[in-house]
Amino acid sequence: MANVSIATATSGVASFIIENLLQPTTWQPDPDPNRFLLHAAEVAQLCDQALEVFRSQDMVLRLRAPIKVYGDIHGQYLDLMRLFARYKAPTDGDGGDIDSMDYLFLGDFVDRGSFSLETVCLLFALKVKHPNQIHLIRGNHEDSTINGIYGFRDECKRRLKEEPDDPDSCWNKFNRAFEFLPVAAVVEERILCLHGGIGGHINTIKEIDEMQRPLHVAQIPQTPYEQRVTDMLWSDPSDNDSVGGVTLNETRDPDGTGRIVKFGPDRVEEFLDVNKPLSMIIRAHECVMDGFERFANGKLITVFSATDYCGHHKNAGALLFIRRDLTIVPKLIYPVERHLNTWDQTMLQQRPPTPPRPVPRQRRIGEEDNGGDW
Repeated sequence: MANVSIATATSGVASFIIENLLQPTTWQPDPDPNRFLLHAAEVAQLCDQALEVFRSQDMVLRLRAPIKVYGDIHGQYLDLMRLFARYKAPTDGDGGDIDSMDYLFLGDFVDRGSFSLETVCLLFALKVKHPNQIHLIRGNHEDSTINGIYGFRDECKRRLKEEPDDPDSCWNKFNRAFEFLPVAAVVEERILCLHGGIGGHINTIKEIDEMQRPLHVAQIPQTPYEQRVTDMLWSDPSDNDSVGGVTLNETRDPDGTGRIVKFGPDRVEEFLDVNKPLSMIIRAHECVMDGFERFANGKLITVFSATDYCGHHKNAGALLFIRRDLTIVPKLIYPVERHLNTWDQTMLQQRPPTPPRPVPRQRRIGEEDNGGDW
């Protein structure tokens, strides 16, 4: 696909991106892996437009059902298109449902995959065009400290022909926009959605709502506030419902600093009880083999949307459809054979992927095709 200049007053950057990238059944990657659809100047314009939308929105979004919730994508643009193709896309015409459905993306749009630019540019463009229907919240990879070493910085340098250390580079503009992303959403006052978890220091939604933007993530948290930010973006549920309390997350924090933790089902119960009428938490952040996984007797659900994470795990991908009555229906896709490797092989050698959560159970009958509901 040729690099195209689109600075026209009639179409606009966002509309052009949607027209050329939102192709669920026909999109194919450019034969030249070092090329991108847009010039750096146009990507920078998109970042500026998205930043203005993020600035206008609350730190914790209040959303309505029905809504579709997506987990980590990690630059797997083909998986995003497969989910749109199978379960409808945020478009106006045939095969689209943006007029009747909201979309919520739980962060980790970039890194590790080969098409982070396609993924984040499309999501930013959709947000600019549909600010009240498309909702983006921040993940731990929407942070320059992380995406500077897990692939996104190098992709911007290579495909946008820019020097990322330039303060006005697209990579820096993306990260400035990321610092203003909302960090959580509450659906119908009943379901809290965020990227990582509640860790050991987040006890109320108000504590999340009061986080200040631009939001910076401390590498070594020194205060309870900094630890809450880390908990929100990095913490995981414990390995199963029998492990309570707050424990060291040895997988993500092998040095034992204590900054990244796991939280037990008792923490989930306590949090929901304190924040009534909340009844459930939906989070992303971890690869789960079925694409979704329940925890704390079903009061917390993990969703992960990229299949075959890093080409190693053969996991399914999923979205969660929250119906108007708040019934939740998982919608799944499975790994497929591909003619090109969509994961960054250099990054895999330098930084092996986090292992998936242990599989706690067999799928129920009926879940494999359409997810079932509960």
